[in-house]
Amino acid sequence: MPVISGFHSLVERECLRILLRGAQPVVISPARSLERMRVPADWRDPIREGRLLLVSPFAAKHNRITAALAAQRNEFVAALAHAVLIVYADPSGFVESLASTVLAWRKPLFTLDSPHNANLLSVGAEPVRASDVTAHWLPSL
Repeated sequence: MPVISGFHSLVERECLRILLRGAQPVVISPARSLERMRVPADWRDPIREGRLLLVSPFAAKHNRITAALAAQRNEFVAALAHAVLIVYADPSGFVESLASTVLAWRKPLFTLDSPHNANLLSVGAEPVRASDVTAHWLPSL
């Protein structure tokens, strides 16, 4: 199953490192233009193998990550996805707003079954256990 994300935060970068050890396709969408972006050495083999793709909706002038670009990128990524997994979203934050958008599009939205995600569960996200996420989305590890 392909996984698409910005892989920007430390936790996301660790997930990317684990995903790149597997065989599933990965799509990275940075919150900036791809122009003049340095491709890390550990991405080069997966790119050559055709299982890592870089995509961005941003023009060359957007060469620095900003919160506004990250919000636009998140909506872009959600629009590309068949289903969306949000591990956590701050109540009343940008990601919670994205969750409402995803649900308005009638796309499946999942979140970890945790009291910390009560806000997402209350708007209609489907609960999943962390063990189910790793078994379903990381089967090749």
